[in-house]
Amino acid sequence: MPDKKLVRYCEVISVITIIAAAMYGFPNILELCYEMGKDDSGTFIWHALVVGIESYAIMFIGVLSYVMVYNVRKGNIFSRVNKRILNAIGISTTLSGVLISVISHLSPLEMPTEVCVLFIILGMMFVLIAYIFEIGIRMKEEQELTFDRLKTDIYAYNSKLGCNDGEM
Repeated sequence: MPDKKLVRYCEVISVITIIAAAMYGFPNILELCYEMGKDDSGTFIWHALVVGIESYAIMFIGVLSYVMVYNVRKGNIFSRVNKRILNAIGISTTLSGVLISVISHLSPLEMPTEVCVLFIILGMMFVLIAYIFEIGIRMKEEQELTFDRLKTDIYAYNSKLGCNDGEM
C-alpha cells in the first residue's frame, strides 16, 4: 500500500490539472471555434494556433496525470507505465513550448513568449523525473532479484542440512 501522503498529494495534483483543463483548455477551444466563424483577419490563425496548442497540452497533462494517480492509488508507483506517462507529459509539453515559440517568432503579431519558456522548462523537468523513475525501477528490480537469490540460497542451504520439508 502506498504512503497516504503521496496518494493525497497525487490526488491534489490530478484535481488541479483536471480543473485547469476544464477551466482553461476546453473553454478556449470552444471560444476559438466560435471566433473562427467571425474573424476573417489574416492574423487570427496565429492566435488560434498558440491558444490551441496551449489548451491541448493542458488537457493532455490533465488526462495523463489522472491515469498516473490511478496507478499510484493501486500501489503501482515505480513502474514502466508511470515512467512512460511522465515521458509523454514531458516530451509533449516540451514540444508544445517549442511550437509556441516558433509560431510566436513567425507571427506578425506581438505575442508573449513566457508561456513557451515555461512549457519547455516544465517539460524538461518531467523528462528528468521520468529518468529518476527509471533509476528507481532498476533499483526495485535489483532488490527483488537479490531477495529471490537469497531465498534460493537459504532453500539450498536448508536442503543440504536436511532441515527442509519442501517449503521455504
